Amino acid sequence: MSTEKKTPRFRLPLAIMLGLTLFSGVVHGVLDGRWSQPENLIAVGAQLQEVPERFGDWELIERKELAENAAELLRCYGSIVGVYKNQKNGVLVNVAVMYGPRGPIAVHTPEICYDSVGTEQVGATKRETLVAATERHGFWSVQFAKEPFPDPNLEVWYAWSDGGNWKDSDYPRFWMTENLYKIQVAGPVGDDQWRPIASFLEAFVPKLQERI
Repeated sequence: MSTEKKTPRFRLPLAIMLGLTLFSGVVHGVLDGRWSQPENLIAVGAQLQEVPERFGDWELIERKELAENAAELLRCYGSIVGVYKNQKNGVLVNVAVMYGPRGPIAVHTPEICYDSVGTEQVGATKRETLVAATERHGFWSVQFAKEPFPDPNLEVWYAWSDGGNWKDSDYPRFWMTENLYKIQVAGPVGDDQWRPIASFLEAFVPKLQERI
């Protein structure tokens, strides 16, 4: 009679489940940049502070710090946040550029953030093409209305970059690089004659590209 010891039936499914759990944890850690080396990345992110304060018709009038809760959530290695003013007509735009691990940087979009602070999205998110200094960039744009106004009075443009041109990526979380830049600009909606955010980005993006 054979004395070979049989493996209990539950061991194989358990081993498979544990393997999948470990694999899932590794993938999540890589996507979120959990095991990145932060020292050199912080030096890279610090270069954002070198973006000039004035370009074209636009000038920085207020520099801000990224909110503490946002900094912790996004785990940024560097960022610039500020308000720029058009010196010809006084229009203001709020700008944030962040550099960090692609997981957190990719998932927090204006559609989520602005809907939680008393505004409501109006219409669908759209793709925008911007040509700045002969380079073509892609952005997402979305409009919001603030109570009690039914019409949109706030527009936000955003995009991601790995150091090259800005892109309106559908799945930035799966970009083939560990870290990403994200830009987000909010301002008045404008009209067919002049769109404040497009005007700002045309002047700002070439200066920004020199620092990323």
